[in-house]
Amino acid sequence: MAIFPAVTVFRKILLACAVSVSTLWGSLACAQGQMTPIMPRLHAALDFIPAYKLKPVQLVDHTNADDIFSLLVVEFAIQDEKFELAAQAAFDFAKEKNDVQMAKKAMQLYLASSSSQKAADAARLWYKLDPDNEEASATALALAASNGETEGLVNALRLRLQQAKNKEQAIYQTASIVARMNDKKMALDVYEKTVEGLVDDQSTSFMLMADLAYQVNELEKAWQSSLKALELDAASDASAERVLQYGRENHKKEAMEIVGNFIQTNANARRLRLLYISEMVNDKQFDAAIHELKKMEKTFPEDFDLLYMEAQVYYQAKKLAQAKKLLKQFLDVQIQRRAALSDAETDAQGQAADARIMLAQIYEEEQNYRAAISQLEKIDEPGAQMQIKMQIAVLHGKNGNEAKATAMLQSLKPEEEEDAVRIRLMQAFIYRNAGKADQAIRYLQQADKEMPKNALIKYELAMMYEQQGSFAEMETLLREVISLKPSSPDAYNALGYVFADQNMHLEEAQLLLDRAVALAPESPFILDSMGWLQFRLGNLELAFEYLENAFELSEQADIAAHLGEVLWVKGEKDKARDIFMKGRELEKQNETLEDTIKRLGISMRDKK
Repeated sequence: MAIFPAVTVFRKILLACAVSVSTLWGSLACAQGQMTPIMPRLHAALDFIPAYKLKPVQLVDHTNADDIFSLLVVEFAIQDEKFELAAQAAFDFAKEKNDVQMAKKAMQLYLASSSSQKAADAARLWYKLDPDNEEASATALALAASNGETEGLVNALRLRLQQAKNKEQAIYQTASIVARMNDKKMALDVYEKTVEGLVDDQSTSFMLMADLAYQVNELEKAWQSSLKALELDAASDASAERVLQYGRENHKKEAMEIVGNFIQTNANARRLRLLYISEMVNDKQFDAAIHELKKMEKTFPEDFDLLYMEAQVYYQAKKLAQAKKLLKQFLDVQIQRRAALSDAETDAQGQAADARIMLAQIYEEEQNYRAAISQLEKIDEPGAQMQIKMQIAVLHGKNGNEAKATAMLQSLKPEEEEDAVRIRLMQAFIYRNAGKADQAIRYLQQADKEMPKNALIKYELAMMYEQQGSFAEMETLLREVISLKPSSPDAYNALGYVFADQNMHLEEAQLLLDRAVALAPESPFILDSMGWLQFRLGNLELAFEYLENAFELSEQADIAAHLGEVLWVKGEKDKARDIFMKGRELEKQNETLEDTIKRLGISMRDKK
């Protein structure tokens, strides 16, 4: 049944460094090491300015009485946090006296009062009074962009770019300015017009254009721009990362080939290599991923994190023995680090905790619950103790010791409501796992009365009602969840799936699952539900498309049952048997799968 992934005690295992390329210009620029102090000053000028950070107005000897009065108005208004009044007084003074510092202060005060349009006016005055000030120029342009004032923006930015001595720095500044525009398509257009013909030989220009294009889903432009960036700077890790990220949707094979060749001559590109390996794992090319990791270990012999990452790949490849061996090696390293230095000096404590959590998950999958508990009991990271104890309680329950599990959960004193909810859900799971479904329902009914606005408790109770065949109660609760959490896909999916599975209210099921897919288009469980609905509606080809996609994303026995049935009805009986056999390999005695095979009268021995 593909309502929701089973509650997992442990966090999902992912490659630690498989992250998306950042499109935050400031961060990117710092990473590239190309920025001068101008951009930090720009960002500071555009941030909210609390009263205690605004420096007092400085009086000078020649200030006359009227000037003193005006400056005191500004000062007293700041002290009273009446920023709009202070800003207007500062702006009027700056305009009348051609005072550069007061123009800048007016801009800061308008920002503090959230008056972005007036802040832009003050920034223009600041730049007019001090035209050679790079910070004033950049700030005025940035505020104009953030307010959508595009008239003249391209010409102003092109002029800056033409006059800049440091072209790379100017390119970053241009990207930073247009990135403040609310209309991202317009931002891309302004950027393209600004750089056209001025920096065609600069890799950075195309790299940032790729980022802007990707933000507005212009994937082909992002891909072509990243290729051009790498062509102009064949040793750029950042450009190669973009080739991989922006090519993986429509140019995956070519992107992987280009990056693979890049890595051969740029072996020290650690982050890129991890991204490359992550793509292999996503494509289930586990042997190739392991091979690359072993090559990395030769390049970075002191990088023990690679041991942990290799263990993760083995785990995802279901090679648990190898994963355990590597995790134990990694743990030995962390134990040695902790013996040599205090926990405050290294991250060894957290690294060890991660490794023990993963080991415990492997032992849990092997149904060696005692070994899993033993690993968790050795975790001494202070901030993780509440979660660890909850997990240990669940494992005691799985090991048949319901009394110990319950006593352990009852001993916990949660300070946060989120932890209190988790404890309730885990206790209900322990009752259900012990074969006490009625007690689990009564327990959650009481929890729902005590916390009537909690969607998680309602959802779990609804799922228990569904398992009991109490569909009316389930439907009521799921509609309450939708009301409480209209942007969460789970309740839409659950209700839509049950309607499809029961072959009822199929029109509403379509509406519910359309909403779920829109909210979580990459969820294999939701795609499975949609595929099963299409099967009920008689749309076999569409059903097959959804279910095949779902099974590629997550090989689950429940999804195999649905996919196999669609293939069987389509007449592709050998393929159906193959999928059913794969489902049995994934999970022995899966109820949905075995019921499907029995209902269809399929012999798994013969192929016709």
